[in-house]
Amino acid sequence: MSRRVLVLAVLTGAALLMTAPVSGAAQATGISSADAVAAHSAAAGFEDVLVGFFAQAPGARKPVSARIAPDAYPVYELSPDFVAGQPGAAPGEFAYFAIPARASDGRTATLWSVRGADGGWQVGNIASGDVEGEYARQLPAGAQLLHEPQVDVWYAVRDGHVTALSENKAVTLVDYQRTVSQRYGDKLPGSDYARDGEAGGYDATSQVMPRGDGGPAPTGHDTGWLPLLILVGVLAVSGAGYVLHLRRHPA
Repeated sequence: MSRRVLVLAVLTGAALLMTAPVSGAAQATGISSADAVAAHSAAAGFEDVLVGFFAQAPGARKPVSARIAPDAYPVYELSPDFVAGQPGAAPGEFAYFAIPARASDGRTATLWSVRGADGGWQVGNIASGDVEGEYARQLPAGAQLLHEPQVDVWYAVRDGHVTALSENKAVTLVDYQRTVSQRYGDKLPGSDYARDGEAGGYDATSQVMPRGDGGPAPTGHDTGWLPLLILVGVLAVSGAGYVLHLRRHPA
């Protein structure tokens, strides 16, 4: 089981505007530095939600405060067009901006800021840990942070090469496409694997299924590339499991 589990979704009213500096270059066509600032602004005022998030985690011993970092890291998920070998397809498609947060006792979490149906930005999930930030801070200049779902590996994409950040091993885009075609060619939209809603595959809307419960995003919501709401997240720590129900709050 991945150490990152999707455990809480929060959608509140209009986010307060802020001008905190934002780190992590926005790399995708249609994603700009202004988007990064707006995505980070959507996280303003979520400290109280984070305090509740940390308080519900196993091992919480005392009340904590929470601080949202000034960074917003663009994260890309493996593109089904790239897996299928479509000419000119990039290996990743933009998924969300990862915004790190830290509790006063040192624990970390990540807010996922996603584009909504109206084109604005909103917080769609809180995940434990700072995995995206840890890898984003390793990226060479101009590289994209790419996540491959089923093997849960993070890559730097730059200059026609894909480098696994955990082992600093690079392959060409051509070789990487061959590899992911073998891994996911039977998991693309429309496949039996995808229709069954298996984690690590793609669902009918071509979004990568989450690493949590593996269930599809609920209907009736704009999901983009990652579900804005995850019905159930299961977190196992030291052999103890618990389930947190995620809720969408009306604006």
